[in-house]
Amino acid sequence: MSIGASLIGKAAAAAFFLSGLCAAQAPAPVAKPEVKVDDRWVYRLTDKRRKPPSMIYEMRVSFVDARAIHAVVERQGGKREGDATWTPEWNAVVAPDEGVVEVEKGMFQFPLSPGQQYPAAWEMRRPRAGAFHVRHERRVTIVGWEDVEVPAGRFRALKIQADGHFRRFDKVASDEARNTFWYVPQVKRWVKSVYQDAALEVVEELYFYRVQ
Repeated sequence: MSIGASLIGKAAAAAFFLSGLCAAQAPAPVAKPEVKVDDRWVYRLTDKRRKPPSMIYEMRVSFVDARAIHAVVERQGGKREGDATWTPEWNAVVAPDEGVVEVEKGMFQFPLSPGQQYPAAWEMRRPRAGAFHVRHERRVTIVGWEDVEVPAGRFRALKIQADGHFRRFDKVASDEARNTFWYVPQVKRWVKSVYQDAALEVVEELYFYRVQ
């Protein structure tokens, strides 16, 4: 065998070894969470439109099956806020703020892997708020793993960023919008989320959780 052929063979073997090593070290995709009855999360929600701007609320799962997650939502002080429902992938159907959502393409599409991209779209109505009707469209990017600190502690989280726009149907209003989530598999949910548009920022941070 010539020296050139020998070097080429060694280089190919090294490349194969490194590619195998990288594949072995790559984290596995994040699977859909196995949510169970009595799993609970306590969040602090900050929205400057509110008075006071921050509130604490608890979500406790009361029912779960292959089609839905249902939870009871209570505000700080034991005041029952109501019920909320999500798909098994945590895409809202009836939101904690009583918004009724028609999901076309969910924000969460498990399994999730860094670098993944996909479209999301949904419409929301608020039957108790008159004619309110809005459509959201996003391009979701699974950014990657990073550390995030919230009142419940410090977590290694998968950052998910969704950029796009919204358009109101009940009045003339539209703008760019962004949703960002820091999802932690062992928490079975995000530990932080931020919604932003030109006029609004709503931040949700985990205070406490207990899951099975």
